[in-house]
Amino acid sequence: MRIGIAQVDGKWPNLALMKLAAYHKRQGHDVGWFNPLFAREYDAVYASKIFDFTPDDPYLPSDAVRGGTGYNLESSLPPEVEACFPDYSVYPGLDYAIGFTTRGCVRRCPFCVVPRKEGRLRVTGDLYSFWRPETGFSKARLLDNNLTAAPWEHFERVLGQLIEHRLLADFSQGLDARLLTDGHARLLAKARIWKQIRVAWDRMEDEAAVRRGIEALKRHVPAWKIMCYVLIGFDTAPEEDLHRVEVLRGLSVDPFVMSYDKRDPYQAAFARWVNHKAVFNTVSWAEYARLKRVPAA
Repeated sequence: MRIGIAQVDGKWPNLALMKLAAYHKRQGHDVGWFNPLFAREYDAVYASKIFDFTPDDPYLPSDAVRGGTGYNLESSLPPEVEACFPDYSVYPGLDYAIGFTTRGCVRRCPFCVVPRKEGRLRVTGDLYSFWRPETGFSKARLLDNNLTAAPWEHFERVLGQLIEHRLLADFSQGLDARLLTDGHARLLAKARIWKQIRVAWDRMEDEAAVRRGIEALKRHVPAWKIMCYVLIGFDTAPEEDLHRVEVLRGLSVDPFVMSYDKRDPYQAAFARWVNHKAVFNTVSWAEYARLKRVPAA
């Protein structure tokens, strides 16, 4: 059989497609990237899309198997495919491993699709589910939605594996600051961090818990290694957005604004101000908003 795989969007390597490639190669099938010039020669085509606003690939055959959040929140890989070790060869030049050790989340944030797509948090594997010494990778990108909420034994095992193999670790979806303890922070301090440790402050009501978590981290990790996502435009006012980034500035933590509606002029401007560090560190928001004639939110 000839199998075609298509990544419709997303900058990162697509884990689902790598697992599908591994599964079909195990069956002795020929797997390669979908080429519309040879569309009639494929026995099956799999397409993956992350974002629902991305246009579909017009060259995909009508019977292509479409999956991913961008197509259907309820789509998932069959268990026998999900269990496969990723086939990294479909991304030549890739220099890191990528995968999950847990799925789901303990939170039910109204702005997040994870509770609807993956349900409650559960352990699904560990580092060796997607990384092995023979891959040659010195970096690992973990896609867990809330690793901090996992049972302590699991967090300790995964961090222990990262530390043992001296891998550069990227907790790409962030760690839940509201749940961070000194125990978590001590292990994170022993790990080699790729980029920064990411946390989030999405809602004003979480200020005390987020502050506690960041302070726990700072007792063991330098503040410059910590970045905090700040969601704006969902249920906070501009004054609350400014309050959060200024609190984070005071904690010497790097804020990074995420706009709920990137088309909104205020949200776009506030994100540009905060995320452009040379500007954020030298120009006040009031002055920036005046110079850029930012409309009131």
